[in-house]
Amino acid sequence: MTVNIVTVVKDDLAGIKKTTASIIQQNDNLCWTVVTPRDATEILAYVEQLKVAGIVTKIIQDDGFGVYPAMNQAIEQCKEDEWLWFLNAGDIFADNESYRKVLNALNTTTKKWLYGGHYLGSDSGELLAEIPAPQHFTPANQLFAKEYVSHQAVIFNGQFLKSLNGFNINYRIAADWDLMVRAWKICRGQRISESLSVFYMGGISTTKRQLANRELLQIRKMHLSRKYFIKSYMWFIYRFFRNSLVRKIEIQNPNIANQIRKIRFKYRDKLSPRS
Repeated sequence: MTVNIVTVVKDDLAGIKKTTASIIQQNDNLCWTVVTPRDATEILAYVEQLKVAGIVTKIIQDDGFGVYPAMNQAIEQCKEDEWLWFLNAGDIFADNESYRKVLNALNTTTKKWLYGGHYLGSDSGELLAEIPAPQHFTPANQLFAKEYVSHQAVIFNGQFLKSLNGFNINYRIAADWDLMVRAWKICRGQRISESLSVFYMGGISTTKRQLANRELLQIRKMHLSRKYFIKSYMWFIYRFFRNSLVRKIEIQNPNIANQIRKIRFKYRDKLSPRS
């Protein structure tokens, strides 16, 4: 049984270097696959050096058509006994024992996917909050971002992902949340109590929030019952205006945006603590 860390990178040398440092700091030797476009000359040169050094296990060169098609490339090529953990360029492990915690959980699990908590970081590198793993994953909580799981803290059985046909590439931003819900319908998954990764904002999921909002509306229609119909549209409208305001604040004064987030998470945890 192997846990293969899969990193998708395009035009982000600084991000892949940050992830590399986190890979090296793990207290276990691990399997690391990097997926990058064929024409990404600078990135390719860097990861090829890492492969020679024995840090990168495998390089997959793709056509650069998007994050999720690149992830699907790794799924298609995974071996029979592999588990996949998608940690993209710029993302890092929560601590030096994160990989070991997953290996320990896999030794006893009967499930086809595992999920833990994660830390949320700003695009400047500041840690803002810890988002614990929910006690139970539910599609409604995930798709309304009430108690959600980040894909950077999810580890899937590779053959299970193949049976799900991987990520739905019709979604550019929210295909990971769609995949988790589809996985849940077959296997409820297993919770790991610790936080496993750090997700830094500033990427496409941050800058394209309105697109994510539209995609999540479609995904809720697909996966949730009709009783959520009105709530789903109300949530969509609320997020539309909220996203516009948040993006404006982020551009004009990112420090204020991060302070607001810290306060919001602090009081949220006091009002509804999660273990």
